[in-house]
Amino acid sequence: MPIIFSTSSLALPGTLARFTGISVLKKAAVALNPGGSFYLPTNILLIAFFNYYYTFLQLDPDDVSEQLKRQGASIPLVRPGKSTAAFLKTVLSRISILGSVFLAILAAGPAVIEQTTHLTAFRGFAGTSVLILVGCATDTARKVQAEIISQKYKNIEFYDFDKYSP
Repeated sequence: MPIIFSTSSLALPGTLARFTGISVLKKAAVALNPGGSFYLPTNILLIAFFNYYYTFLQLDPDDVSEQLKRQGASIPLVRPGKSTAAFLKTVLSRISILGSVFLAILAAGPAVIEQTTHLTAFRGFAGTSVLILVGCATDTARKVQAEIISQKYKNIEFYDFDKYSP
């Protein structure tokens, strides 16, 4: 989601410039186009921002802490309540940084390769395309693996208790 939000935000000045004709928006649209000078750094910063925001939107540490406390569960070596919420905030912040770096590399990879090699073959592979391709490939692999396992179970004969019971 952060990559989609980021690319949508970067497309906004160009869209507004087309409808309004304001010169400042036109200049911003040129700078924020995929070939523009500010596209890559702005894209990376927006990905980091939206990743951090979306992570804490989905997993509110205070809410998770309260749910754990109500269920009688706890994180080992962390006191329930405010300590758990602080611990979760720290962990989520660190994971969010790593996730932002990964998503930024994924989103910027095709553009960087295109700029350094001057090949246009990667033009259709944006970060979202790569994520979708990987998701479809792993889903297909799981389905094939499940089908192989189910075929193994079809060949096994099970003992019928009803047939031999007195």
